[in-house]
Amino acid sequence: MFFYLFNDTVKNICNKTLTFKFKRKRLLLSEKNKNSKAIGYARATHNEYEYLEEQIKFLKEEGCSLIFSEFISLDEEIKPQLNKAINCLSKGDQLIITQLDRAFKNKKECLRTINKLINKDIKLRTLTGFSAASESYKANSSIFTILYELNKLEEKSLSERKKEQLLRRKLSGNNLGGRPKISPLKESLVIRLRNEGYSYRSIRSQTGIALSTIRRVILEGELK
Repeated sequence: MFFYLFNDTVKNICNKTLTFKFKRKRLLLSEKNKNSKAIGYARATHNEYEYLEEQIKFLKEEGCSLIFSEFISLDEEIKPQLNKAINCLSKGDQLIITQLDRAFKNKKECLRTINKLINKDIKLRTLTGFSAASESYKANSSIFTILYELNKLEEKSLSERKKEQLLRRKLSGNNLGGRPKISPLKESLVIRLRNEGYSYRSIRSQTGIALSTIRRVILEGELK
């Protein structure tokens, strides 16, 4: 019984805090005559112990002399162990991951990191066949710079189109969406009823206005 309780306690602690760093004690034969090194990174969400172990196993077999790993959500803006792995890399080295989604949550983040690595003459490689190689630095740098700029162009264009749509709807007098539009007379009625002590539901029954709109009107009235 004590063993199971202890095991569960360890798992609960690891689920929140565990990071793993593997360092090969001896260089592989393929690395002895090279100045460059291969550093691996593995990531899994909480409770995915076997998946993390599987990634580490594959990265060891691939020849990584150093592996950083962590349990962390893909949506986290900062991945501490990934940053440590990148900071350990120098010119001629390579960062190896099993798949792109182990390190990057979207195309923009991926392209930004690739550009950063290529500018330092560092190779990024996945075990699924993707490679941003430092051997063809100039060509890769141009390609990924273009892709990154195109991605930024797409985002800026989308943002500008949204602004133009909002402006057109505003000029035409249409509701901009998100918040139901009510007349100033109804807004003042909502505020008056609230000041008289009526509940939100009572105000809704008297005015026919949605609760979310009533809350918004009252909140905005308090901020004025």
